[in-house]
Amino acid sequence: MKKMLWRHVLREFRFSFARFLSITVLLGLGVFVLIGLKVTGPDMRATGNDYYTTHRMADAEIVSNTGITKADQTYMRHLPHIKRIEFGATQDAVIKGTNSGIRLTSKTDQISTNQVTKGRLPRNNHEIALSNRKKSYYKIGQSLHLVNNQGKATITGLKHTTYQIVGFVTSSDYLMKENLGATSAGTGQIATFGVVSKPAFTSSQPTVVRITYNNVYGKSYSNQYENQVQVNVDTAENRLNNRAQNRRKQLQHTALIKLNRTQAKLTTKQNQLDQQRTQLTSARQRLNRANQKLAQMKMVGAVSASQLASQMAQLTAQRQQLHQNQMKITKATQKLTSAQAKLKTQRRKISKLPDVTYQIQSRNDYNAGYNQFGEDAKRIDVLSNTFPIIFFAVALLVGFITMSRMAEEKRSEIGTLRALGYTRLDTMKVFLVYGTTAGLLGSALGAWLGTSLLPRRIFAAYAANFVIPNFQTPPSLFWISVSIIISLMCTLIPALWATAVMLKERPAILMLPKPPKSGSKVLLERLPFIWQHLSFNNKVTIRNLARYKSRMLMTIIGVLGCTALLITGFGIRDSLNGIVTTQYQDIIHYDVIGVYNPTASQEEQTDYRQAAANLKGVKHETSIGYETVTFRPKGVSNNQPISLIVPKSTTAFRQFATLRSPATKKPLHFSNNGAIITQKMAVLGHLKVGDYLTVERTTGQKDRIRVAGITEMYAGHSLYMNEAYYRKAFGHNVQENAKMLMLKDRTTQNIDHISRQLTKQDASLTAIQSDDAKTTINHILAGLNHLVVIIIAAASMLAFVVLFTLTNINVSERIRELSTIKVLGFYPMEVVMYVYRETFILTLAGIFSGFIAGAWLHNYIMQTLPPETAMVKMTLLWTNFTTAGVMTLIFSVVVMGIMAYKINRVDMLGALKSVD
Repeated sequence: MKKMLWRHVLREFRFSFARFLSITVLLGLGVFVLIGLKVTGPDMRATGNDYYTTHRMADAEIVSNTGITKADQTYMRHLPHIKRIEFGATQDAVIKGTNSGIRLTSKTDQISTNQVTKGRLPRNNHEIALSNRKKSYYKIGQSLHLVNNQGKATITGLKHTTYQIVGFVTSSDYLMKENLGATSAGTGQIATFGVVSKPAFTSSQPTVVRITYNNVYGKSYSNQYENQVQVNVDTAENRLNNRAQNRRKQLQHTALIKLNRTQAKLTTKQNQLDQQRTQLTSARQRLNRANQKLAQMKMVGAVSASQLASQMAQLTAQRQQLHQNQMKITKATQKLTSAQAKLKTQRRKISKLPDVTYQIQSRNDYNAGYNQFGEDAKRIDVLSNTFPIIFFAVALLVGFITMSRMAEEKRSEIGTLRALGYTRLDTMKVFLVYGTTAGLLGSALGAWLGTSLLPRRIFAAYAANFVIPNFQTPPSLFWISVSIIISLMCTLIPALWATAVMLKERPAILMLPKPPKSGSKVLLERLPFIWQHLSFNNKVTIRNLARYKSRMLMTIIGVLGCTALLITGFGIRDSLNGIVTTQYQDIIHYDVIGVYNPTASQEEQTDYRQAAANLKGVKHETSIGYETVTFRPKGVSNNQPISLIVPKSTTAFRQFATLRSPATKKPLHFSNNGAIITQKMAVLGHLKVGDYLTVERTTGQKDRIRVAGITEMYAGHSLYMNEAYYRKAFGHNVQENAKMLMLKDRTTQNIDHISRQLTKQDASLTAIQSDDAKTTINHILAGLNHLVVIIIAAASMLAFVVLFTLTNINVSERIRELSTIKVLGFYPMEVVMYVYRETFILTLAGIFSGFIAGAWLHNYIMQTLPPETAMVKMTLLWTNFTTAGVMTLIFSVVVMGIMAYKINRVDMLGALKSVD
């Protein structure tokens, strides 16, 4: 008996393989998306954390714009919760023969260490280890020649300009492949980095401090770790700012002492010159008197001719000597005047001595790669909280109805088995084996692809701009267990529940077919003026739709979910791709911001401005005040960098950037009572016009800024204000320190060329290219586009399987009905349309319902998906709706083609006499 029962179970797999396959695929898709998206974010963070741990990455970093003294080093060692501290130095240069900027960093021993991939680390000040990414460009043993911005082999801060390459390394300070940071060398962006020994630098005073803390726990990117590090940084910040102010006063005091000493020496020399000048005057007077006396003696003949000649020669010699002395005094006076002028200039410089900064930042702030990698993982987390729910909901819904219908189809078989003496458990065995096999197989397939394929594809897309290798994808036992439990519940509970209900009846009753539902009038039948004009086929279709309400609801919900996923997928792609065009064609028009040092000499500043004005290919240029400030909204753990821009001419500035309202697109105007902020800043800080935000400068000074307007902007944070409000907000006049340029040729090569021309100037600090932000955005978009493609493909497969499964149930349940109308003489196409007409109507209803759900889902995801420095367009294109709708209809037609083949092969007589 048991052997026959197992044969019966195996026969069920063979005769309903299509149903088994559809359930397995549905569950597999749900598990695939659930596990794939749920584990990718944590796996990315775990991979990054291992990389950071291997490199002993610093928890925080202090950067100074001047050398850090021994006293300051001692002070920093005693900051709260310091576990380890290491001091180092950096210097930027240009690789000879290129425009590429390179940052040379001193070798570290304990914190933010460099891992050798080939060769070794430098041992003397003539050796260098380059970035691992330069392994294909250079070889070990080769010489690397560096120059300054003017192309000369003399670099301030370095003892040598030629180094022997001894190895290639990786570093946690440089996690990105491009845009490694701003610099004053080359084109304004660091192209690569190198590691040298500490003696390679001319100064013994470090400029970079790396710190690890003893009170931080948890892995990188965890709230526990990030929050504690930020607390430590905030605690140290005020102390370091006070220390920096004292250091500035100390520098001023020391410089003034030196000036006073120099002034004393000049005063002494001035007194000596005055004495010499007095002595010269006295000598000149004596000479004049002697000359007059000699002339009188000559007139009276008191001297002989020989004596006269001798005395005249002496007077001439004395006169020449006096002239020489006069020339010496004149030259000495000129030198003294020049020295006094220089002293006056130096005194003025000391009074305007730039602020000393000891800027401390956590990983999230000082390392752009660390922050962006974490943001990428967060974006996956956002998607993992939405898409898997919809996928699994649709899969579970369809799987649930499929297994329920399967149990009802087996009603007569259940009665027969019970009549033959099989136990209740034996009668349920087919459902237990069938459901468990489908659930486990679907879960296994989905878990395998969701653990290996999807995370690796996502990481490959996002990691295209990162140097972090060895992506780890360990199986997540938690999510695999959750998926298996849900899948088994989906396949077992409905069938077992339906079977348990049926087993309450006697076997004799179960062996009879279930009585059909009693008919009832539909709403349209109560409207004769409509009902009477409908054809017979349309009347049958309407009655069948109303008769099978559960199937109708399941089809609509299933198609709704799939259509919503497709619309959202296409909408994400178009919303993201559109922001680059809008940002850099409609809003941002400048190409380069050349920033120079406002404390440089007037001659150097004038040279810089003239060089910027004389550049070829510049369409428009204007002067601005530019600086970077930070803003930390509530609920955000890291500081948001803001570009503060103060145009010299607000009228001319309109050519370089379009400031407009996000809603009305009307232009915004500068105000004397507030600043214009970008849209993302307003969203992060929950700000509106009239509110205030607090920004922090590199010196630690905090100022409140009133919001006078909010401008449309899709990438980066910016703060725009005129000179009058800048003076009101910060208490002093703005320093003009940058040139904003719009170029005729906007290619990357030309922008690099112009940037290089600017950085060659002595006063140059850096050149900021609008393309830099565009490159970062494009990398983010590339990663998201790959992910969206995967989601669209999975959603398409889900839509197809849902339509196939529900249509297959519809056909299977109505075999006798279809056989009857075939016997009555319906043509094959009429029989197919008898079923497809209902499917088509339900599919259309699901599509239109999916339009609404898709618009809502797209809006929700677009509010949470973008990074903290970017906005996206919330609008959906009409093509998003039509593409999703047409794809779903195509799937419906393909499914119906498959069903037509099945319907045409139905054994009409066998189906009609099955009840007998």
